[in-house]
Amino acid sequence: MSISMLEISKTAMYEGEFKDRRIEFSESCKWLSEELGFPYKSTRMGDYERLLKTFVNPGAKVPTEQDLIDDFYHFMQAATEACQIIRLWNTFKDGKHDGLKDRIKHVMSGKSLRAEAIKKNAKGENDDPARDFAFELNIASRFLKGGYEVDLTDDCDVVVNIGKDKLYVECKRIKSIKKLASRIKKASSQIDTRIGANRKNKYGLIALDVTDVLLPEGTVAATSNVHLYDMEIQRAITDFAKEQEHVSTKNAGRNVAGILFEYNSSAFFPHEEKEPSLGFGRSACMYRHASQNKKSLALVSGFTGKIANQNL
Repeated sequence: MSISMLEISKTAMYEGEFKDRRIEFSESCKWLSEELGFPYKSTRMGDYERLLKTFVNPGAKVPTEQDLIDDFYHFMQAATEACQIIRLWNTFKDGKHDGLKDRIKHVMSGKSLRAEAIKKNAKGENDDPARDFAFELNIASRFLKGGYEVDLTDDCDVVVNIGKDKLYVECKRIKSIKKLASRIKKASSQIDTRIGANRKNKYGLIALDVTDVLLPEGTVAATSNVHLYDMEIQRAITDFAKEQEHVSTKNAGRNVAGILFEYNSSAFFPHEEKEPSLGFGRSACMYRHASQNKKSLALVSGFTGKIANQNL
């Protein structure tokens, strides 16, 4: 087994002026409406648009201290979700991608706040398909930005063409540490089904979003030290992958060339001499079996650097 860093210091997080993010999110919503034909104002995207005006709305009544606490939390949650939509817009806006529209339709549904969405429903289940689809497109975005062709029409969550090879990616959001083993095992089984009996030039990758485990309440970091924040989110995902090494080893089958662990976080950076800025961190690391064959290890090594260190 080996752990290899995927995103590193100074590139695992993105910091930018809030006004620029608002403009980009507005363009993203325009793309959803005009290019894809989805009226967004009645969806969670419309909620984010309204929440992003919370602290820049002239004429609004003076908020109470509790209002400020609640509103700031909701504001930062909206900013985090908006950054994810901006990334999808930046990736998919300039080309036609079969299968994209249907997935975007699902992404726009669901509850606005992630902390609310991951709560168990009446059946005792964590049901949040909107963010499940968003994570699939997030992984597709990584590979597209890395220069690879991606197929969104297959039964598999994401299929990547890497030269003569095909990479079958199954994406899972882990909402409880107790479910990690079963989710890896299920993804591995799905990959076996996708690959079939003829394994030539076919490989599997499991992508896991563990944000809900590491940050269940969607807590926002407030710090003036960008570098420290960057290091903390990278350390969090790396430590998690190392701690769960035995779970990965036990439940990932021979067709799984690697497991990508991903963690998303947001931060607020106050400045004494200028307007505050927002940070959106997306850290990740790659787990690989040491017993994998050389071609499998070479394949993962070949694309790892290309899908890392990407901003919005």
